[in-house]
Amino acid sequence: MMMDGGNPLGDAEPDSRKRPLETPTEEAGGNKRTNTGEEGEYFLKVLIPSYAAGSIIGKGGQTIVQLQKETGATIKLSKSKDFYPGTTERVCLIQGTVEALNSVHNFIAEKVREMPQSAQKPEPVSILQPQTTVNPDRVKQVRF
Repeated sequence: MMMDGGNPLGDAEPDSRKRPLETPTEEAGGNKRTNTGEEGEYFLKVLIPSYAAGSIIGKGGQTIVQLQKETGATIKLSKSKDFYPGTTERVCLIQGTVEALNSVHNFIAEKVREMPQSAQKPEPVSILQPQTTVNPDRVKQVRF
């Protein structure tokens, strides 16, 4: 029982703690931001072959931490078995300025071009190394 005289079911008065519903005119206005980045920051998603992920992350994450410090970008990679649908490639989300995105992308592209010798030759797929066969043309492609 409420002592302030309010309706306990909230039928008569709207609950002021709830966010008001957006009206269709607000949604159609197009002035809402769709990302959470700061002004002048952008997002870039890049698909990375599994063979290149380790060299991008580095031992104990040292390489990716250093890359973030140098560029000012935020870099996030999907987990090792979390591939973009229909591929065997990991998703890398980069957030930062245009200059930071370019720097990180150039770094990633270089690591993709450094295909290990073992990945260049098609071999039977084993349980221990699920991605041993790689299309050699992948080093010439950018997927984002």
